[in-house]
Amino acid sequence: MLQPIEAGLSRPWYRLTLPDVLEAQYRIETARQDGFYVQSWLAVFTLFNILSLVMDREVFGPEGFVVPLAMTLGVFCPVALAAIASLRGRPTMVRISGAVLATALVDIVVVLNSARLAPAPHTDVYIIIATIVPLVVGLIAPLPFRHSLWFCGCSFALYVGLVLGLGLCTAERSGLPLLVSGLILVPLKLCYSREWEARKTFLIGLRVKLQAEALARANARLTVLSETDSLTTLSNRRHFTERLEAAWGLAAEQDAWLGVILIDIDHFKLLNDTAGHAEGDHCLVAVAAALQASVEAHGGLAARYGGEEFAVLLPGAEPSAARIAGEAIRAAIADLAIRHPGLSAETPLTVSVGVTAARGRTRDFGIQASDLLRAADFALYAAKNEGRNRVESFMPAANANRPVASKARAHTALPSA
Repeated sequence: MLQPIEAGLSRPWYRLTLPDVLEAQYRIETARQDGFYVQSWLAVFTLFNILSLVMDREVFGPEGFVVPLAMTLGVFCPVALAAIASLRGRPTMVRISGAVLATALVDIVVVLNSARLAPAPHTDVYIIIATIVPLVVGLIAPLPFRHSLWFCGCSFALYVGLVLGLGLCTAERSGLPLLVSGLILVPLKLCYSREWEARKTFLIGLRVKLQAEALARANARLTVLSETDSLTTLSNRRHFTERLEAAWGLAAEQDAWLGVILIDIDHFKLLNDTAGHAEGDHCLVAVAAALQASVEAHGGLAARYGGEEFAVLLPGAEPSAARIAGEAIRAAIADLAIRHPGLSAETPLTVSVGVTAARGRTRDFGIQASDLLRAADFALYAAKNEGRNRVESFMPAANANRPVASKARAHTALPSA
């Protein structure tokens, strides 16, 4: 889309239309306008014509004044008021142009008729006023250039036709009507320039909008990339930690439960050493997919916490619910029946699971989000120490069991996983 926009901005001055796809969009967006602006100016124009009756009375006298009075109040005013009424709300440009054109043409007829009947010294005044009418209306009305062509063309044709038909232009006095008739075409230049600038503003605004949308999409992609593990497409450790802190804060506000689960693939180092890192990556992807499906069923968030270790966040999960979710995760991965090449043929890939849960009110007693992770970590290593492929639970305590957890890591007799 940016290429047509740039092409539109660089088009020559004599080419008003935009590339097809942009021209259609521009016309749709400008098809309707607020009618109040034109209504207000037509009201002012109507008031001006009524006030001009004072001049007509002075020119025609009390007896001759009847004709311009009847033409103004009986013909022009009804047409002008009908035009104003037709522009309620957001009328189309066709309706605006029609209302403006009808008002101007009727006024030209009224003024030139007065020029035909006025005493000779005042004829030229009415001839000039008859050209000022479409000049002023054409300059004020926000017409598209193509509508302005019709407006100015019809006004010019009517003016010239009436001037010739009513005998206001003769061989002896043709200079003034011909000279002032050119004023009717002046709005064409203004309408062209005005529409050129409107189209340019439209293109620049559209370009800025598209660039802003592209930047927003790029930022969104960067945000997703910064929060996602590239191999498994799960959330990464940083995003999980941020969500854990936020979820624990919300649980404290609502006095709700929050469950945390840590999962570690059993004997993963042996799988990598035996089958190679490519096979290890395939294993991680398969485990992550099964983990994601299982966690989504419990309304939680799954993340790759590091290496072969995964983490799960379960808002609202009480200890029993968190334990059930942990068992479901262990069973889902066992059901994959992934062969572990470093073990016997009958031994599938398994995981060990550590589960914890805490209620939000315990935050007042010093339980922090890090304590939930520490408790889940202790439970995970307890599961490893008890033989793997099992789920263990441990309740968090404020700054408690830190040495014990470290000791469990140091003295686990199982090989590093």
